[in-house]
Amino acid sequence: MRINNNNFQKNANTSLVSQLIWKSPGISRVDIARELNLYRSTVTNIISALIDDEVVYEGEEGSGLSRGGRKPIILRLNDKFGCVVGFDIQPSHYRAVIMDITGSLLYQDKGKLPEVDFDGILTFLMDLVLKQVHKLGLPLLAVVAGIPGIVDTESGIIVYAEPFGLHNYDLYDFFAKRYDVLVFVENDANCTAWLEMTINRNVNLGDFMCMIADYHEGSYQFGDRAGIGVGIGLSIGGKVYHGSHHSSGEICTLSWRGHNIGQTGLDEDLLISSVSDEHAWRVWMVDLFSSLVPVISVFDPRVLFIHGKPFSDEQKIRTLLSEACPQFLDLLKKVGCKLIFDTQDESVVAKGAAMMFLQKLFAVPELSEIECRTHFDWEDVIAQAYPMKKTYEKPRMEVSHA
Repeated sequence: MRINNNNFQKNANTSLVSQLIWKSPGISRVDIARELNLYRSTVTNIISALIDDEVVYEGEEGSGLSRGGRKPIILRLNDKFGCVVGFDIQPSHYRAVIMDITGSLLYQDKGKLPEVDFDGILTFLMDLVLKQVHKLGLPLLAVVAGIPGIVDTESGIIVYAEPFGLHNYDLYDFFAKRYDVLVFVENDANCTAWLEMTINRNVNLGDFMCMIADYHEGSYQFGDRAGIGVGIGLSIGGKVYHGSHHSSGEICTLSWRGHNIGQTGLDEDLLISSVSDEHAWRVWMVDLFSSLVPVISVFDPRVLFIHGKPFSDEQKIRTLLSEACPQFLDLLKKVGCKLIFDTQDESVVAKGAAMMFLQKLFAVPELSEIECRTHFDWEDVIAQAYPMKKTYEKPRMEVSHA
């Protein structure tokens, strides 16, 4: 594939400018040029195009300089530009959110899934959110699905999802044939990493881990077992890490053996009762957290975020760890890793899925990403928001650096 350097640089600069407005609402053109080390004329051209495409709007005037002079015009993202749908799809239930491009929540829902095949589940969920999108009156820019399993995000393929019995399921192709929308799929644990990157976008988190757990009631339809499912998302160097085989979000504990199905080698009855039985719950927790000791010692994260209802009683878990798995807490102190519990929001995976699109929208893509099947640029997003707005080619923006 031949890369057009002019288009790449134009999209890169557009992403940098819009990202800065996303991070610092109310920033001015002058401050953008200074922050990004771009010529003011370059920034002016980019902003003019973004305003013309209704991505950005000019707000009230900012504070003038102490010595007088014109007050700078501040810039904000247009929250009416479009919306993003995020799904958290589990074997027996779903959670769905709709967010605008600033990251504000417009709608959320949760419920049980119908007993249909996976194609039917996706159709059911799209019917549900499209009604809400219509009520909101906003263009639908993208749909992102978070799912437990091994996911090739670059191709939009679910390589393997044991809870659903899926093997090499082409979610990208399913949507391409039925819906006119950008679509992505991601491992559910990785979605929580995208969420934390977005929430903390003005903070230097460094490398961090996210752990998410959810109760599986057991799905007769898919043969999914009852118990607690858990996954881990990693962020390295400001990017979500997927691994050499797209399976970095999956974890097998120290008790797991090659003949075991699932994530642990614990007894099946114990796994089922871990949801309600105190002893089984303690055994499951110790097996999990003791397995994290070598992971944290090697990875050396700055923060470990804990998500999910099974971790909702922070004090109880900390007490258990101090009694039955002290090496975990000792290691956190040794490497200086913070342990942050954020377990009250049940929609973290769905929100993180939507945030994945925003992160990609406002990030400068690497050259290797351009050849990916799911790659998109600003022209694709503008066309998604306003497909009938313009048919002529826009003049190229100036992209020289200071």
